[in-house]
Amino acid sequence: MPYAAWLGQPGYLAAEVLLALLAGVHYSLADDTISALGTGCDSPTSTGCSSASWAMNLVFVVFGALQAVGAVPLLRQDAARARVVGWLWVVAGTFSVGVGLAPVDAHPTLHSLVALPVFVAQPLAVLLHARWLTTGRVRVSGTALGVAAVVGAVAFAVLLGADSWSGTAERLAIWPAKLWLPLAALTQLRSRRRAFGLP
Repeated sequence: MPYAAWLGQPGYLAAEVLLALLAGVHYSLADDTISALGTGCDSPTSTGCSSASWAMNLVFVVFGALQAVGAVPLLRQDAARARVVGWLWVVAGTFSVGVGLAPVDAHPTLHSLVALPVFVAQPLAVLLHARWLTTGRVRVSGTALGVAAVVGAVAFAVLLGADSWSGTAERLAIWPAKLWLPLAALTQLRSRRRAFGLP
C-alpha cells in the first residue's frame, strides 16, 4: 500500500542526526546546511562537511523516493485538492532525490536548482494537506507543522550563506514534513479500514 511508504519518514530525521554526529567534521546542526552533510571533506582542515557524504546522499534519494511513492493514492482521487496535494508531495520527493544525485560539492548549480522546488513544494504540501484533507486534532497539528515549515523556508532564504542559524532555519523548513507524513498516512489508513468496516 503506497501510503505505507510515508510511515518510515521519521527515519530520515534519525539518519540525518546520526550522520551529523558520527560523520560530520566540525559540523553544526544549527549553523551548517543539510546539504553540507552530503559534501566530502577536501582537506584535513575542512569544516562543515562529512566523512561519509555518500551516506547522506543515499538518505536523500531513498527517503525522497518513498515520499513521492506515498503520494500516489492522492493522485488517483477524484477531488482536485487531493491531486494538488499529491503532486506537491511528488515534486518535493522527486527533487529530494535530485539533491542526493547532485551533491553541492560536485554540481553546485544543479544542486541549487533541484533543491529550490523542495523548499517551495514541501512546506506547501504539509500546510495544504492538513487544511484541505484532514479534520480535528490532526488538522490542527498539521497546520502548526505547515506554518512552521513555511516560516522555516522563508527564514532559510533570508539566512542562506550566513555564518549562523542557516542550518536551524533549513531544518525548520524540512523536518515538519517528516513528522507530518506518518501522521497523515495513519489517518488515511484508519479511514480506509473504517470504510471497509474493519476495527
